[in-house]
Amino acid sequence: MLWNVVSVFALGVVLGLSFRAPTLLAATAVTIAVTGLLFDGPLLPRVLVPVLGLQCGYLVGAVLANLWKRFAHGDR
Repeated sequence: MLWNVVSVFALGVVLGLSFRAPTLLAATAVTIAVTGLLFDGPLLPRVLVPVLGLQCGYLVGAVLANLWKRFAHGDR
């Protein structure tokens, strides 16, 4: 389960660096479908934990992209 959370976090960071919110919605739907079908255990934790990892990763990526653009243009 840990590799799942780490991989969706990394995917979220990549999405946050490159894309905007509609892509995150599609990635969230895919994450829910895949984790709901492939993993065993109670439904809520096995779906909620990877989705939260994806959302947090996206947030980190969006913040990094914003900081990158700010420092590239000289705005501090």
